[in-house]
Amino acid sequence: MMEDRWVDVALPLPLYQTFHYKIPTEIQHPISLGSRVWVPFQRRKLMGYVIDIPKEGYPQAKEIFSVVDPKPVLSDQALLFLKRVATYYASPLGEVLKAAFPFAPTSPAKKSTPKEIPHFSTPDRPKMLTTDQKKVLHQVKTSFSPFRFAPYLLQGVTGSGKTEVYLRLIDEVLTLKRQAMVLVPEISLTPQAVHIFKKAFPQRIAVYHSRLTPAERHETWKAIQEQEASVVIGTRSVVFAPFPALGLIVVDEEHDSSFKQEEKFRYHARDVALIRAKHENIPILLGSATPAIESLYQTIRKKSTLLRLPQRVEKRPLPEIEIVRLQKKDAHFENTLISQPLKDALRETLFEKQQTILLLNRRGYAAFLLCHCCGHVLKCKYCDVSLTVYLKTQNLICHYCAYTLSIPKQCMVCSQEELGLIGFGTEKIETYLNELFPHARIARLDKVSTAKKNALQKILSDFSNGNIDILIGTQMVAKGHDFPNVTLVGVILADIALNLPDFRAPERTFQLLTQVAGRAGRGEKKGRVIIQTFQPHHPHLNQVRAHNYFSFAEEELKWRHALHYPPFRRLINFKCQHPDMNIALQKLRSFTEKLEIWRKSDPLFSIIEILGPSPAPLFKLKNKYRFHTLIKAPSVSSQQALLTEALRCDHSFREMPRIQIDVDPLNLL
Repeated sequence: MMEDRWVDVALPLPLYQTFHYKIPTEIQHPISLGSRVWVPFQRRKLMGYVIDIPKEGYPQAKEIFSVVDPKPVLSDQALLFLKRVATYYASPLGEVLKAAFPFAPTSPAKKSTPKEIPHFSTPDRPKMLTTDQKKVLHQVKTSFSPFRFAPYLLQGVTGSGKTEVYLRLIDEVLTLKRQAMVLVPEISLTPQAVHIFKKAFPQRIAVYHSRLTPAERHETWKAIQEQEASVVIGTRSVVFAPFPALGLIVVDEEHDSSFKQEEKFRYHARDVALIRAKHENIPILLGSATPAIESLYQTIRKKSTLLRLPQRVEKRPLPEIEIVRLQKKDAHFENTLISQPLKDALRETLFEKQQTILLLNRRGYAAFLLCHCCGHVLKCKYCDVSLTVYLKTQNLICHYCAYTLSIPKQCMVCSQEELGLIGFGTEKIETYLNELFPHARIARLDKVSTAKKNALQKILSDFSNGNIDILIGTQMVAKGHDFPNVTLVGVILADIALNLPDFRAPERTFQLLTQVAGRAGRGEKKGRVIIQTFQPHHPHLNQVRAHNYFSFAEEELKWRHALHYPPFRRLINFKCQHPDMNIALQKLRSFTEKLEIWRKSDPLFSIIEILGPSPAPLFKLKNKYRFHTLIKAPSVSSQQALLTEALRCDHSFREMPRIQIDVDPLNLL
């Protein structure tokens, strides 16, 4: 008679516990750690992951239904890595496993038809490397023999040849029979990068991103696991992929906020990649023209090695940046949205048959609709934000919950027909440009213009192939595009993000402006950048003009040190939201009081700062009122100690409304 067997299973639920099940006698083959199983849970059938096989169990435990996979989808090492990630982010292991395996096929995946890739004109790979590129390659290659954990930060100005460095390093890794992982912020916004990697490794590359079907994801996962794919380029979730022979991790544009997952299991793919590289004992290369302040600080602390590419390839000059002062009246008159210097530069660029990119990080036609009689501003009925005006569709839209309202003819409060459009967005700039340059080919790149299937790829392909003269867009235009014919970049309003109630606002503004400026002059002709602003003497704008990242970073580090912000403190944001304002506040207040009692009980943790609870800057979203308590801890150890105590002593993470945990938050709004 076969002895009873049991398994402990993690389920994809926001619960900080595992569940004990019995293996039925009809399942006689061995079950391994990392196997997926179907189990009963309350009145549901759920798929979970075997994370322990105890020698003893409870005879009355429920039995599993079946085993999903003939072989475990997780190795022992992979399971250990995911447990470390779950511990760091104080996230239920089941949710981490669900994020790591965002597919659940019960039968073999069908072979998918390869999707057609739009044609992009991409520059030929250089035959010769610059001296700086050679130095970077030599330094990183020292971590290949033998392979060892070595984090590197590559700060290279825009157009300095970072991608070529990645390709050469991957070539070396492949000759050593290892695999390479390349993390990029958004696949859809960087088709050129994908094209370059596919061209370099045509038979050995896989691309992984959120738009794949579950069957396609499973097929890609299998190709990685069986080493059919040696190079994998993908978005944040690829950091969990089952590489059996990983030799190098590259994180391109490591500063990009797209690497942070903001829902459910909240993790930062760059930081998880660092955990994985250490776990696998391999090198990791973070690359950016404008590295995150936290990443730079790790090089100052000698926890990472700073590498630099200070010049563009072929000694091409960085674009000249001109700052144009806007007058207060300019925000209200359509004919001054584009200053005279920018108009002249646009005319000259069109005459020379060159291309222009214009940045305005605000969607829509107007920022909001205002009644000039009573001052009423139309707001979203579910969120504490004004509705953005879209004139082409005659709609008002909330950018947070997608609530839509037709533009009214009269005020909803005083019934007067004195409604005015205040502010401007990309749609208004596009309309104005078409009037100003009727013969120019103008396109818009934002979430609205790219909503239809393949619209984004078509716009980028048309611009790459010279079929568009002027491309106006939001921050989407600032991503790592390489358009050699772009000689002019204009920033319509640089002030939008500077004054947000977020300590990262200066850094994000500097990064955005530097990145978009870097789109100019990447070909044979010199580039020019014009930045329009109401604050021409702002120190950060002058640092952008001087292309001086390190000067900006030095000042930013001083400011953050004085105010106890990262990288000198580790943050945790505890959030609670509910349709009833008092319920959300009381729940978070009770939890915060318990944290205060714990903090005061141990002198070692008295330096931890607990701020709140207080209303979130965006107080109401999707019909829920939002409060948060911000923790500033002096070290990772104190941050983790607080999280451990919070999970141990409180039921706030189990009972509704649940308190959400955001470790190392990027967004405090």
